[in-house]
Amino acid sequence: MKWLERIFHRPKDGSVSSEVSTPEILRARLKSLYAPAVHLRKSDKKGFSRIGGLPSLPGDFSWPLWKAAPQSFLAQIDLGEIHQVLPSFLPERGSLYFFYDQEQSTWGFDPKDAGSWQVVYREDSPATQTPRGAPTGLGPVNIYREKYVVPQLIDLLPDWERMKDQGLDWKRDGDAFDELRNAPFAGLSRHQMMGYPSPVQNTGMELECQLASNGIYIGNPEGYRDPRRAELEPSAPAWKLLLQLDTDDDTGMMWGDVGTLYFWIREQDARCRDFSKVWMILQCG
Repeated sequence: MKWLERIFHRPKDGSVSSEVSTPEILRARLKSLYAPAVHLRKSDKKGFSRIGGLPSLPGDFSWPLWKAAPQSFLAQIDLGEIHQVLPSFLPERGSLYFFYDQEQSTWGFDPKDAGSWQVVYREDSPATQTPRGAPTGLGPVNIYREKYVVPQLIDLLPDWERMKDQGLDWKRDGDAFDELRNAPFAGLSRHQMMGYPSPVQNTGMELECQLASNGIYIGNPEGYRDPRRAELEPSAPAWKLLLQLDTDDDTGMMWGDVGTLYFWIREQDARCRDFSKVWMILQCG
C-alpha cells in the first residue's frame, strides 16, 4: 500500500532497508498510529481512585460473590477524574468498582467464567461513598495493599503483534520500537484505562471477548473454528479496553505468573452505562 511505502521508505523493488532504526526515526514514521490512553500512576495524595485495599461503597452495595465466596476487591475509579484527562465513551461522572474471584480460578476463555468478575458502575458522587470492611470469607491474603492512583494522559503505539502489517523488521526496528512502546509508562506498573492493551501473550483479545461472551469456548483451537465465528467476528472491534491491571509489587497483585488482567467492554454498552457485560481475560507468561 502506498502509505506504508511512504512510512517505511520502501524502495520500489519492495526491499526494506537494513539500517538500524532509532527511536526518533521510528517515532516520526509511526506518528499516525499513536492513540491516547490513561495511565493510572501512584499518588502520594489520598483520594477516591485506588487499586487494592478495601473500597468505599454506597450503603446499598452488595459485595459480589463467586461460588458463594466474596470476590477480591481490585480497584475503584472516579470517572470524573478520567473524563477530565480523556473524554471518551465512558460516563462523565460516577465511579467504577472492579472485583475478581479471590482464587483466580478463571481466565476468560470459558463462557462459564462469566460472573467470576464484576464491574459495577454507580452514578453516585464518589464523595458520598463510605469505607467498607472486608466481608466474611475474604481472607487477608486476598486483600491487596492499597495504592492511590491519579490518571495521566499518555499516547501509546499498538503492541508489536498489531504492527505486523506495518512493514516493521524486528532485527532493524525491534529495540527502537520497544523503547517507544514502553516509554509512556515511565518504568511504572502498566495500570491503564482505554487505548491499546499491553498483551503478555496474544493480542487478539477483542475476538476472544466476542466469542467467549457469546458462548464459544476458546480454551483450545476448536473454538476458533466454530461456524458461528463468521457471524460474530465482524463485531469484535466494538470491544474496547476498559481497565488493564498489571502485576504490581506495591499492591501485592500477581496474576498467574507475572501476568495481567484485562477488562473489556463493548463501546455501546459503556455508552448505555451497562457494565454487566464486561469480559475479563487473564494472560501470563
